[in-house]
Amino acid sequence: MTQLLLKKCPTYKGSRQHHRAAADSRATAELSLRAFKIAGVASIDDFPEKLKTSVGELYIGGYRPCETKRVYKPKDLSKITGDPAKHNPESIFHGRTVVFTGTLSSMVRGDAQQIIADLGGVLGGGVTKETDFLIVGQQDYRVVGEEGMSTKQVKAVKMIQNGAKIEILCEADFLKSI
Repeated sequence: MTQLLLKKCPTYKGSRQHHRAAADSRATAELSLRAFKIAGVASIDDFPEKLKTSVGELYIGGYRPCETKRVYKPKDLSKITGDPAKHNPESIFHGRTVVFTGTLSSMVRGDAQQIIADLGGVLGGGVTKETDFLIVGQQDYRVVGEEGMSTKQVKAVKMIQNGAKIEILCEADFLKSI
């Protein structure tokens, strides 16, 4: 999409103007204007709703950076059904509720969820009193902040401090357990 938009920019000259500040700035501006048009953005006031982005601010003594709000569509976990032939009553996940947070480096989350379902585990979308395991992948620090914990992990830690029997596993421990 970006390449298509870029080729339609009147000031884009391909590699001949490559890394020329003025040409790059103009091409960026033209791409932005085209993207705004596609998204239906008519003014800066449209940014929060249509682009899920707030505009940063410069002020004397500092600045506030722009922020992008991610929109997550919850996955319908009921569509992930396990293969009864693969159920393993010896697995620590069999019959237990498992929730994932973060990005797994060894596989996509859907594959990990399928493994849990195949073992006879129960998939949870969020941390609740029914949660037995929270599997923690890599966190995006731009989203989770300096503490590095997702809201699911923060909730699990608080529940554990209040007596809940939730086990938090890193990806490596999860892989050893499957």
